[in-house]
Amino acid sequence: MAFNLFGGKRRITKGFFANSLGNKQTRGVYTFQIDVENGELIFKKYFVTPTDPVYAFNYGRFSCITYRNRTGSVDDGGICSYAATAETLALASRVTDKGKTYVHACANGDVETADKVFCVDYFNSEISVISVVKKKLVKCISHFKLNGSGKDPVKQAQPYPTYVGFLPDEDKLYVVCLGLDQVCFFDVGEDGTLTLDNVHTLQLEPGCGPKKMIFNQKGDRAYVMNELNSTICIYKYDHLNFELIQTIDSYPKDDDPELVSSLSDIKFNSDDSHLYAINKGHDSLVLFEVNEDGTLTYIDFEDTSYAPVDMLVYNEEGNEWIVVACQKGGIVESYRFGKEKGGQVYETEYSCMVNEPVCLTPFINNF
Repeated sequence: MAFNLFGGKRRITKGFFANSLGNKQTRGVYTFQIDVENGELIFKKYFVTPTDPVYAFNYGRFSCITYRNRTGSVDDGGICSYAATAETLALASRVTDKGKTYVHACANGDVETADKVFCVDYFNSEISVISVVKKKLVKCISHFKLNGSGKDPVKQAQPYPTYVGFLPDEDKLYVVCLGLDQVCFFDVGEDGTLTLDNVHTLQLEPGCGPKKMIFNQKGDRAYVMNELNSTICIYKYDHLNFELIQTIDSYPKDDDPELVSSLSDIKFNSDDSHLYAINKGHDSLVLFEVNEDGTLTYIDFEDTSYAPVDMLVYNEEGNEWIVVACQKGGIVESYRFGKEKGGQVYETEYSCMVNEPVCLTPFINNF
């Protein structure tokens, strides 16, 4: 417990950003704090952005935000890096890359070591590589065009890459392709050239529509979330070898077999003992227990507001909190995880209104 100079109790908080699509008056970036002792959400400041902020991630002390191209201009869209605090969002660098809209991105290191940022363009089914020089984004140095389609003629008419990251035990880039039902792997050249590794492509069930792949802290289990059929695939993983050990529904489908829903996000809790999933349509935050072999056991769910699309997990001061952004509900809300009865998730009374929040990003340093 912390106290201020006058003997009163001082709040212990963590900060985060919320990207809002909204409209002309409301779209932008909002900063918040969460009180890690009671889950209260505290609005700090609103920053106007030139267009819709889609995705954000941190590398070192910089925050990168990708933008939607709303005008069709080659100068719209792209990615920006900012020196950010709770009160300022100072532009450090920007790359537009002919107006591309990136839905996800990552760097190949931290602020001291990163020399490239990798971005996926969902709409054009491309991967772009952007050079980083003296900690700033400079220019696009490489592209890779994906080809093909999947089972669903509408939702999988193109490769539709949705997620990019690095394998935990290999210096390889992986890209999750919703339209191909695949996770593709690439070797990265010094000049940024991407070479597709056709041998190790991870093929999933036709029509499942994978959106994201994450690994546990040990790096020996991979979890692929499938948006289109609302399932999670769990794999034993070792040096590009994936062995499927379980496929599990992301919510209790038997309760309403006709419900149209899609899996939006998955995240581990702080010690990998549980996994959270949010579902758009079922509008729920679902809790799973992670078994010793990495498989999942469904525990329970809590209702969320309409269309949850992203979440953050905080574990501080002996408490664990889940912050959920609900796009159609226009709200950011907090939940508490408790270990009683094998693990439970509880609603709190705390939320903040944000017009169409789509991405939550933890602040680099507490504010």
